[in-house]
This record gives sequence, C-alpha cells and structure tokens, in this order.
Amino acid sequence: MKYCLDCDWHAAATDEPDQRDRSRAAIDHHVETGHAIDSSESLVRPTTPDGFGAVLACDLSPSSD
Repeated sequence: MKYCLDCDWHAAATDEPDQRDRSRAAIDHHVETGHAIDSSESLVRPTTPDGFGAVLACDLSPSSD
C-alpha cells in the first residue's frame, strides 16, 4: 500500500491491482497536494510516535550555554 503521511489518502492493491497505477496515483497526489507519501508497500499505515516533533525540535535547537 501507499499512504499519505499528511492525510488519509492511500492506494491499496485491492483498489488498484497494478503497481504502476498505484505509483502514478501516489505521485499525482503528491504533486496536487505537496504531501509526503510512504511507498514502502507496507500492509499497515505508518505511524510516528507522539511527541516526536517536539523532541526533534528540541534536539536541533542551539544550546543557550
């Protein structure tokens, strides 16, 4: 399956059996929306841990020392 990491869009083999058509649909979705696509063909939607963005931003911020 191909999943959008920004919204609920996805393309599954059950919806579109041809791999090239799923890839084209994912590219089209990205071009139209600018959203990131996970194309690992996993069977479940990828998730990010809660708070990941806050930790990453904190790690990237310069130290006040």
